[in-house]
Amino acid sequence: MKDHTMLLQIDGVTKIFPGVRALDNVTFSVLAGEVHGLVGENGAGKSTLMAVASGALVPEMGRVVIDGVETRGDTDEARRLGLAIVRQEPALMPDLSVAENLYLGVPAGQRPSLMNVGIWAQGLLERWSKDVAIDASERVVSLNPEQRFIVEIVKALAAEPKVLVLDEPTEHLLAEDVERLFERIRQVTASGCAVVYISHRIREVQKIADRLTVLRDGQGQGTYDAAGLSEQQIVELIVGGALDRDFPAKAGNDHAGVILDVQALRGAGFSDIMIQLRQGEIVGLAGIDGNGQREFMRALAGQTRSRGNVTVGGVVARLHHSQAAAASGIRYIPGDRHREGIFGDLSVRENFSIRSLQFDSLNGWVRQRSEAKRARDAVARFAVKTPSIDTPVRSLSGGNQQKLVLASVLASRPKVLLVDEPTQGVDIGARMEIYKVLREAAAAGTAVLVVSSDAHEVAGLCDRVLIFSRGQVVKELNDGDVSENNITAAVLTVTTERERGAARIAGFWKWAAGDWAPLVMLAVAVCALGLYAAHVNDAYFSARNLSGMLALVATLAIVAYGQQVLMLVGGIDLSVGPLMGLVVVIQSFFLNDGAPSSHQIAGWAIVLVVAFAVGLVNWVLVGPFRLHPMVATLATYMALQAVSLLLRPVPGGLIADSVTETISAQIGAVPVVAIAAVAIALVLEYALFKTRSGLTFRGVGSRAEAARMAGVRPQLTSLAAYLGCSLLAAVAAVPMMAQVGSGDPSAGISYTLGSIAAVVIGGASLFGGRGSFVGALLGALLIIQVNVVNSFLDIGDSWQSYLLGGMILASVALYSRSREMVVAK
Repeated sequence: MKDHTMLLQIDGVTKIFPGVRALDNVTFSVLAGEVHGLVGENGAGKSTLMAVASGALVPEMGRVVIDGVETRGDTDEARRLGLAIVRQEPALMPDLSVAENLYLGVPAGQRPSLMNVGIWAQGLLERWSKDVAIDASERVVSLNPEQRFIVEIVKALAAEPKVLVLDEPTEHLLAEDVERLFERIRQVTASGCAVVYISHRIREVQKIADRLTVLRDGQGQGTYDAAGLSEQQIVELIVGGALDRDFPAKAGNDHAGVILDVQALRGAGFSDIMIQLRQGEIVGLAGIDGNGQREFMRALAGQTRSRGNVTVGGVVARLHHSQAAAASGIRYIPGDRHREGIFGDLSVRENFSIRSLQFDSLNGWVRQRSEAKRARDAVARFAVKTPSIDTPVRSLSGGNQQKLVLASVLASRPKVLLVDEPTQGVDIGARMEIYKVLREAAAAGTAVLVVSSDAHEVAGLCDRVLIFSRGQVVKELNDGDVSENNITAAVLTVTTERERGAARIAGFWKWAAGDWAPLVMLAVAVCALGLYAAHVNDAYFSARNLSGMLALVATLAIVAYGQQVLMLVGGIDLSVGPLMGLVVVIQSFFLNDGAPSSHQIAGWAIVLVVAFAVGLVNWVLVGPFRLHPMVATLATYMALQAVSLLLRPVPGGLIADSVTETISAQIGAVPVVAIAAVAIALVLEYALFKTRSGLTFRGVGSRAEAARMAGVRPQLTSLAAYLGCSLLAAVAAVPMMAQVGSGDPSAGISYTLGSIAAVVIGGASLFGGRGSFVGALLGALLIIQVNVVNSFLDIGDSWQSYLLGGMILASVALYSRSREMVVAK
């Protein structure tokens, strides 16, 4: 029941970005137990206002009050006060599992033990739907857009919020899940929760909202009783006047020539598709999602493999990859704009021209005047709202991004245009503009194929409609039969169930993309290589050889652990080798024969300070100074090497025998340092997968912004990673002292590339978010084994490089391919 308690109050908020006043003195409030609709065109300021409410943005003026407490612009504080938000682009960490994302997404007091997180998360998913087709142990990267939105909604509901913000929550949901969402909204408001519902779907807002507030150009246009306004009145408030809401007139060119001819095309999710598209017509593909229409469209675009006969303008089309399809005249606009449609870090100009650079280039060189002119013309023609053509495209609203993608694709002058969800996340004014552009493209001779989950949109836009069911076209609607009612009836009469279940991914690729695959394959490689070497030379398994090899493995493994810590958060450290050499050089002045204990303790203290300082400097260069990790740590590499050479221009300063003997102690044939290296790997592996700290590191590396929204502090996590990497490199220098025996400034150089290689071979991602300390240990073992086997097999030194390079390439290729196979499209 709604009461008069104000759970969210936004007073006089102003937010300014470079070149645009996104919010101008906006006031907004939500009562306990009510659903408050927030509507407006793309760019009106809706998402910005909620970003201010959630603490993700700090306004220049105004205040935000949550449950009676004024906030200070902090996401953690907003979460603690009870605000949860479902964003247009789910704030999930792709390399973490569904369960781990849900764990980080709820307040600390509501989190279960990480030992039970899988069962807990699956229970939350089943609260959404008993037959939910989402496995809590699956990585988010393998989920399709609909499943990611369900996880995001479940995460927000699991936090038991006092204020729930839903920003375009139904754009990727099927009708059955929209009804589930509405039921959950009714449940939470009945318990006193306040809900802010943002949507471009006016009918949804009218159905679920008690009151609604209209924003236009960053300014409030009033708050109204939702039941007291008609759909047309809401639209006029949004756009600031009357709007022609009729679809553009259809072509009616039945006698036009065939442009696209598809015969017996089959692929994953569809079979034996036979269709023809005539010049200038728009054909819609309808059906319950998951019945093959999107898979068919992606196959035509060259995104997935298919078999059959396809011709464009009478010429056989090659569809083995997207470039080949484009060369055949087929262009594709994806439904998942954020992942596949835009290049977020590039400018509006670059995003427009990138698909049609042939019109701006001469002998391989881009003519910037031509590129800029075409981009400005497109921005004007498609009414893209942007401060300039050099503005980063990620700063544009969703509707303007969609219009720019459409402009970019049409600029390539396609013969066949494939459009998946043309108006997803787009306001009603922009929708009408997009419909007009598509109809104009068709009138100019392009054949257009559209997939949309909105039957009203399909009926109003398309000349013909093909109904898909279980991967086949089961019905065709023509001319006067193309209506919303007929489309809906046709879809429901051919099938009332959506095909569910796991994606069609080969078992091997799913296994190869998991955490265990690198470990198993490395273990097999180590055993196979060792057995072969022993078969060729019996001395390979001698106690002397094994103890010497394990000591080298321990040194490389420990520094590789440091590299792995940093790679988890998306970093890399090229300075670990020179740091190890500097540690040995420093200790060559302190750990000499006859040196007093206080002198030796001072040496260890200096080493600790140096390692800490190196990690701190690297973090400052990468974090606050924003240098690329390779550039920053390469500079540190050279500085550390220079200091080592100043202290010891030539090797000197013998390490005391008592020290080296202690470091080289063995239990049987096994060095103590090797046992220590294994123990460290197991402890770190446990921490990585079974503690919140490990989850935090993986989350930051997977997607730092999503981790920040979940309450993690990426900068502090990055600092801990750089310090940890340097400290572990210093620890790795200890066994190296026993191997070198004196202050050699070049002793650690080879460990820089060796540590990176061990981590990569062990299954880590160079982009962060994934890795294994046991994998790094096995990677170090394989690298040292290759080096040692070289002498036992009496093969040239070049083979050492061949084998190591081949292993790195194979590891990266296998990881990349397996990830490509499991990523949901």
